[in-house]
Amino acid sequence: MLKRLQVFAILVVVAGLTAVPAIAGPSAPMGIVTSAQRALVGHALAVDGTSIYDGDTLSTEATGAVRLQFGGSQMILTGNTVVSLNKTDAGVSATLVSGSVRFASVPGSLLEVRALKSVVVRSKDNQSAVGQLTVTGPASFQIGSTKGALDVSVNGVDHVVEASTAYNVNLDGDNGGDQNKSPRAAGTSGGIWLAVAVIAAGTAVAIWLAFRSPSRP
Repeated sequence: MLKRLQVFAILVVVAGLTAVPAIAGPSAPMGIVTSAQRALVGHALAVDGTSIYDGDTLSTEATGAVRLQFGGSQMILTGNTVVSLNKTDAGVSATLVSGSVRFASVPGSLLEVRALKSVVVRSKDNQSAVGQLTVTGPASFQIGSTKGALDVSVNGVDHVVEASTAYNVNLDGDNGGDQNKSPRAAGTSGGIWLAVAVIAAGTAVAIWLAFRSPSRP
């Protein structure tokens, strides 16, 4: 009788264990911090080697900066910048909340940058590209490319930013009162696009130095 009770107890325990759902292990990091100065990942200080996970938010102080590596693609947050990061089926999506980012995207490691709820920037045809996106106001941004072409979607209206070009874009359709400026593309859905001087040489050199080897950390 005692032996039967022991067997029954074992069966009950085994049945209970099989009913317990498997506990998922920690998710794999989607990227890594390769250089940081006065920057945070969430509320923690960002240091070289910090792992980046789906849903993380990064921020920098006024004189801070942080460089991130996502496979072969990279991103630099300049001062006073806030970015939230999410993993996608194709790669990484970064939402620029405020400030400015420089980014390099390579084939097979898609990095798209979003801003102002309606702006999506990615390399054209998944080719190599290096660019910079800056939020300049609650309804305006600046976008430029120093290498390769960028696809920029604004409220579903697509634009192409070629290498060595840059634009100020106002989503409110206001050209700042300057009647001598000709919009590249008009319409409130796609914003008003105004060509600006090519990204300053110093900035272009800095981006080139940062991303001269985008396939390695």
